Amino acid sequence: MQEESHLGNTNSKALLSIVIPCFNHGRFIQETLNSIDARSINYPFEIIIVDDGSTDEATLQKLAELQTAGYRVIQQTNGGPAKARNTGVEQAQGKYILPVDADNKIKPDYINKAIPLLENDTCDIVYAQPEFFGDTKVKKRQYKVRAFDDLAIVTGNCADACAVYRKEVWIRNKGYDTAIPYHGFEDWEFWIHASANGFRFHLIKEKLFYYRIVTNSVVSGYDNNQRILDNHRYIARKHSDFFLEKLVKLAYVRERYDIDILRFPLAPFIYLLYWLGILERPVERARKKLSWYMSTSK
Repeated sequence: MQEESHLGNTNSKALLSIVIPCFNHGRFIQETLNSIDARSINYPFEIIIVDDGSTDEATLQKLAELQTAGYRVIQQTNGGPAKARNTGVEQAQGKYILPVDADNKIKPDYINKAIPLLENDTCDIVYAQPEFFGDTKVKKRQYKVRAFDDLAIVTGNCADACAVYRKEVWIRNKGYDTAIPYHGFEDWEFWIHASANGFRFHLIKEKLFYYRIVTNSVVSGYDNNQRILDNHRYIARKHSDFFLEKLVKLAYVRERYDIDILRFPLAPFIYLLYWLGILERPVERARKKLSWYMSTSK
């Protein structure tokens, strides 16, 4: 009966499709499903679980139980997070997509706050800050989420994969990239691709989902600097025009920033005026100058 309550909001046509890839995470997935409580969510949704070739008997048994209970479970051979998300999104009926890893959880307000922003057409992608749980003593796994910036996105990711976005984003991106050399950077590449396609991002500055830190997870393997470098190179080469444009702009902004700061012998007082909002920050002035230059040079 507990599980039925989570399926209760899926009777009408789904506005949102929640895609849950699962690889040997049977011990966690019930917590994930329990967090998706139809009684607290204001919009019709569907849940699609994708078994990414699990080999753990306990996981296979749990997924079979969930299927019997009425959950939709799709099996595939193991292909990693990108392939699993693609499989789920391809089958999704919803206008909007929310990927949730099978060891994570969401707060109902995530959906309740994200959908109106999308319905009002103020953005195409909504993401939030995580609340870490599990093995929280591993501090290096507690990443920072930041407001989207079209320049900063080329220097590093700004958001987890757990975001609510229009299915059109996935369609225009042609899905998550399954050819990245090593698993774990699929979400960053997806957001870069979305930015290159002109989609709009919005950060809700609240902790609206739970990110479980698990020892020996896919991301924990990124102590290997060569793997990180290989993934960065792959993404930069794939989106070379986008990277070149943003890096040139970054260089311009930095140059203007340095020049403006050096003009002032009383830099501490100037910084105070920036902080108080009395003076416009050099970076923002540089952006405006660059925008004007780009518009007049076409």
